[in-house]
Parts: sequence; C-alpha cells; structure tokens
Amino acid sequence: MNRKSIATALEFGVAALLLIAFLSAEEIKRNSQVPFFGPIIRELTAAFCSSATQWVVVLCLAGYYILFSILDWHLSPRDKGWRFNNASFWQAALVLFVLVRYAVAYQTASSSTQVAVLLTGIVFAKTISAWVRLQNNHVAWHAAWLVGLLICLFACAALWQPIMTMDSYHGVQYHGITRWGGPWDNPNLYGLLMAVGVVLTAGLLIQISTSNIQWRKTLCVALCSFAAILCGYGLFKSYSRGAWLGAVCGLAYLIAKSEIRNQKSEIAEPARFSCHSCFYRNRLPLSVIMLSVVILLFWQFRFTEWRPAQRVFSIANVHDFSWRNRVAAWEGATRMMIDRPLMGFGWGQAEAAYAKKYTPPQLDESAAIEMNDYFMLGISAGAPALICFVVYIWLNLKPKPPSPHPDPLPSPPERRGDLHTTSRAGTIVLLVGFWFDGGLFKLSVGPVFWMLMELSRPESSGARHSVRAENQLPENIGAQGTDAPYQLGKWEIWLRRAAWVLAAVALLQTTIYLGTPLLPVSNGTLAVARKCLIPPKTVADFDFLATNSIWRGKKLKVLLDHVNLANYDRELVNWQLDDKMYRDYVLSPVITAKADEQLNWRRPLWEEFYPRIRHELSPADAANIVLRQLRERVTISTAANLPHDVPEIWSRRMTDASGFEIISVAALRSESIAARLNDRGQAELIADGKWQLAPHPIAGDLLKP
Repeated sequence: MNRKSIATALEFGVAALLLIAFLSAEEIKRNSQVPFFGPIIRELTAAFCSSATQWVVVLCLAGYYILFSILDWHLSPRDKGWRFNNASFWQAALVLFVLVRYAVAYQTASSSTQVAVLLTGIVFAKTISAWVRLQNNHVAWHAAWLVGLLICLFACAALWQPIMTMDSYHGVQYHGITRWGGPWDNPNLYGLLMAVGVVLTAGLLIQISTSNIQWRKTLCVALCSFAAILCGYGLFKSYSRGAWLGAVCGLAYLIAKSEIRNQKSEIAEPARFSCHSCFYRNRLPLSVIMLSVVILLFWQFRFTEWRPAQRVFSIANVHDFSWRNRVAAWEGATRMMIDRPLMGFGWGQAEAAYAKKYTPPQLDESAAIEMNDYFMLGISAGAPALICFVVYIWLNLKPKPPSPHPDPLPSPPERRGDLHTTSRAGTIVLLVGFWFDGGLFKLSVGPVFWMLMELSRPESSGARHSVRAENQLPENIGAQGTDAPYQLGKWEIWLRRAAWVLAAVALLQTTIYLGTPLLPVSNGTLAVARKCLIPPKTVADFDFLATNSIWRGKKLKVLLDHVNLANYDRELVNWQLDDKMYRDYVLSPVITAKADEQLNWRRPLWEEFYPRIRHELSPADAANIVLRQLRERVTISTAANLPHDVPEIWSRRMTDASGFEIISVAALRSESIAARLNDRGQAELIADGKWQLAPHPIAGDLLKP
C-alpha cells in the first residue's frame, strides 16, 4: 500500500470516528435512534461499558497507539529521540500510567468508561498526526479540512435544539429558563463545544482576511459568519459560565496573536497604516480601561433582573452553591491526592471515595468532583499521570524556538495561513472548560481536544518560523523600521490619563462598597447601604430592620446579611410567605428580645441546613430535617452556665433545653420557615396556617453535668 492510499484510508477513518464520537451522548436511548449511526453507537456503547469486553477495547486502543506512535516517529525525523522536551515522550508516559492503574484494579476500573474514552481520544490524535504528516506539501490544506469539518459539526449541533420540540425537552433550567444542551442533554458540554466553534470560526475569519482570491474570500467569510452566529447563539443559550469564560480566553489569545503578527507585517511593510502598532503599544492602558469598565459595570448592574447578566455576576455571589460546590470539591480532591499521591484511588472510584470521606457534611451531592478533569486524572491515576498530562500540554502550547535555518525575510501573510494559532485558541477554550465543567472523559469532547492539541503543533498545521521567535518583537516596534525613539501622540497621552482615572474610580468604588459593611450602623452607612448595597426590591425589608434600635453600634455587615440572605433564601424555597409573616418571623433576627443578644447567626445556620432542605416542597418537611440535623449537632446538657446566644451555642455545640428552643427558632428562620418562641419558651412554627409546636427529634438522653 502506497503513501497516498494510507493517507486516504486514514482520512475516511478520521471523519467517521469524529462523527461517531460527536453523535455519542450520555443518554444512549435518545441517540440510538439516529439513522444509520444508531446501531453503531449502541454497539460502541455496549463495548465501552461492559466489563466483559472493555479490556478488549482498551487492549486494541493500546496496540493502535503503539502502531501510530511508531508511524509518527518515522514520519517526523526532527522529533526522533525520547527527550524530556519532546511532547510525545510525556504523552507516552501518561498512557503508561493510565494503563498500569487500569490493570491493577480492572474489576472496579471496568465499571467506568474513562480509560476507554481517554485512550480513544489519544489514539485519534495519533491518527491525525500520522495522516497530516503523510500529506507532504498539502499539510495546511488538510489541517484546514479538519477544522472545517469540526465547524460544520458544531453548526449542526447548534441547530439541534430549535429542531427539537421544546415541549418534549425538559433539560436543566436556570431561574425558569431552559438551558440548551444540544444532542447531549448537557448544557455545560454543549456550551463548551459551541465556544470552541465560535473561536475556530473567528480564527478562520482572521486568516481569510489575508486571502488574495476575492470570490473564495467572500464565500468563506459568509459561511464562517453563518457558523459563528449559530455557535454563538448556542453558546449564549447554554448559560454555561465556564464555556463563556473559555470563549473569552480563546478570543483574547487570537486577538493577541493577531496583533503580534500584524505588527511584524507592518515592520516589513512600513508604508502600511500602523493601526495594529498603536493597539500593541497601548495594550497596557487599554487593558486597564477594559478591566476598570468591567468592575464599574459589575457594581452598577449586579442587581439586574436580566438573566444572562445574573448568570455572569453569580460568580461573585457568595450564596451561589453552584460554584461553592465546585470549590468544596476542589478542596476535597486536593486532600484525596495528598492521601494517595502515587496510584490514586483507581478509575471510576473518585466519586464514591469523595462521597464516603471527603464530602463536606452539609453537601448531599458528590457529582461536583467529576467536573474538574485535572483533579479527576490525579485522583484516579495518581499525581504522576497528572504531571505528565500538564507537561504534555505545556510542551505543545509553549512558544516554539526559532528555526536554525530561517527564511531571510518574514513570511508574507498568504504564506502564514497556518492553523496552529487557531487550533491553540480552541485548545485553550477546552482547557478552561476542563477546569470548571469537565469533558476530557466524554466521547463527544475528548477526541476534539486531542485533535486540536495535535493541530496546535506548528509542524502539524503547516506553520513556518522565521528567524525571530513567534512572540519576539524588535525594540523599535513603534518606529516603523527605524531606530528613532517613538514619541507618544496626543490621543495616546489622553488614553493613558483616561486609564488612570477609570482605574482610580473603580478602585474607589470597590473600596466604598466593600469597606462600608465593616463600619458600625449609623445614618451615613445606612444611607450608603440603602442606595448601593442592597437590591432595590429589598429596600422595604431593609427599612423594617434598620428602624430597630438594636442595630446601633453593631456592624452594618450583620444587618446586610439578614436582608440579602433572607431575601435570597425566600426566592429559593418552594413555599410562599406573606410579607408581614416573613418580616416578623423570618427576617427579624430578634428571638428573645434580650438587649445584649448576638445577631450574627443567620449565615452559618443557612450554609449548614439549606443544602439539605432545598428540594423540600413544604415547610413542615423542611423543619423536620432541620431540627433532626440540629439535634445531632447540638448536645442538650443540664450543666450550669451554658450559652443561650445562638452564635455561642453553634460554636460550642452544647446548651440546655431552653437554649435548644432558641437555636431551633433561629435555624428554622434561617431556612425561611416562620418560627417564634411562645410564652413558655417553646419553639413554634406555622403549619397549615396555625402555630404549632416544633418537632423535637430524639438524639439520646440529656447529658448529666
């Protein structure tokens, strides 16, 4: 078989595998109905998931990896030698660690498809590497063909949701808005792939702008713009914050590389208008202006009711359990890697081990541990596998050294039409997404990542390197090829002044907004809080609390916590309270009316109990859960001098019978359950429109003094 036949066979294999992987989803029943590919997907899924056949799949993948690695090694003489600065060496080490951990505990590892999916993506990348290197002088064209195929698939996936009848689609929702999940029913993976599509089309549009063939340029711009619109709208409708952040990082990388390249082109052609030179010279003040504007917009619109803005600003919401669960999972994953650094816990065992020993007590969900692929790799296969993976990424993405045989002049734009920069931008999107939402162990995302990693290598996409390193610019960057020092223009001076002014305003506003809650309650701090620190819809609740004299001399932060947290909790629970009942028996922090009563109890109680009751539909059921958990945490004793203030009871975990009634009322109020102390000092709550004694779960006899 000659070189051309091998390349053709690999080309069809690449297209078929990519299409099958792209159609594969978590819900096999739905995707098994896809015409022609349905039976293939069913058989593929059965082979991946069955412990009786999975070892055959993994063994075949390992064999294919060795075969294509040898082929790639022979086709790339410059990469020969297993040196530490060779990315292929670290990839091979990663595969070795993965297979060793898989073989050590096959019975448990075979219950998961992580190893099979990971190896599928790696073998897919090796296939692409061999196929691209077989193309001789057509490397760039075939790399563009692969990227174009990806963009077509992304555009088709973006159209999936409108085609489906929304009445039959019950996906994940954000405040009543259905998040698009595409054919995978997973908004995070869908958004991540749409972000890759947006970045790839943006990179192609930048490269098309250097084309000299007008009709081809117009057609490509039209097609890429249409695909970008589809993917961009799908990205927006996914409401995935990790995908949004990944898209921003990928586009920022494209813009930065475009500025550097255009600057080098302007040095070679001094007659060109130096717009790009101006942007590059003033990148620092422009960055300061952009950051300052983002900060000012956040403080101005953080209470907006527009859902997309709420979704973006929710990263700064300390009450948002979405990112807090992720942070808790990262902390638990770090402890797990410290406990078993070399071999990890094994494939498919991370979630069970995290739920058994490392999950915080107030969290009842352990799935967040699977949303960070870096920790997942380190937990499953050990820290050495994670190190190999990180070093492989670094060696693939780091700036390449200049060639020992450079071109005498920088390559003109039409000769620099390589795709490695565009592929790197797409890889950056996925690397960001893997930190927040995962995807490396998903068949619909993993092969795409490894494919872009392979195309991000300049030798795989037809890139050329001149005598200067890619990131290196001459000292006289602003002088248009001369040695004379550059003089700032008037508009550049005013730009720097505007940057300093905006930075000072943003810093001052941030200081006021963050520092005011730390001050005591006074007329001035109350005025600032009423105007700037609370949502407009909670002004009436704020005024209700502020009129009480108990706040004088106390920190404003405690009052704001009661207003903001009680209102946030009221919106989350599944029952309704009228305003008077809510303010008197939920919002109010006063329980015993003692003059020296401590009022800073709502936040620790809410953080402890809300994750346990957030799915309950009635306050009575939620009250049972809260009081049972409270009884397990707080010990009732008959000793003398036990605390009666809620914060002290909570910290010491001990009180007497009357103190337990007090903290029971506080715990119920922290979860938007109307509660009070009756005349006999007993906790009561509203049930069926009447005041009833709160249930008191038994957790052992009273302790003796």
